[in-house]
Amino acid sequence: MIIYKGKKINVRKDDVLLDDGRKVTREVIEHPGSAAIIPFVAQDEIILLQQYRHQVKETLYEIPAGTLDKGETFIDCAGRELEEETGYRAGILEPLIILYPSPGILNETMHLFKATNLVKTQTNYQMDESIKGTIQVKLNNALEMIRKGIIRDAKTVCSIFLSIR
Repeated sequence: MIIYKGKKINVRKDDVLLDDGRKVTREVIEHPGSAAIIPFVAQDEIILLQQYRHQVKETLYEIPAGTLDKGETFIDCAGRELEEETGYRAGILEPLIILYPSPGILNETMHLFKATNLVKTQTNYQMDESIKGTIQVKLNNALEMIRKGIIRDAKTVCSIFLSIR
């Protein structure tokens, strides 16, 4: 049963029968899916956004990402979000992995991509975004930022570790 309808998400309440016969209620956030992109400006250098996130009341270092528009493919979403948020277009978008960001409460699938052969265009931030800027970081420095707790966004941590060879 849908208990909330929003612009990007719905929340529903499901009655679930567990394997052992117990009946429980689960609250599920329905999400259309998303794409996230780790953009490489050089073989060992990436772009990170500095973006304020109201939900955690912090400015985080993140890779570009966004919600799938109706009728859009994940790769098209990745290309659109990369250009909107960084001002770069990818010559190559390589799929890395499909993740469930928070499967205990959310049905979202997030497709991670690696972007290379970048061409400079211009940013086109959405009205509801609060991107403070971008930085370019060597992968080994990004790893150190993770170790020090400076990079704490899960999709960003995952994409950096997947990009290390």
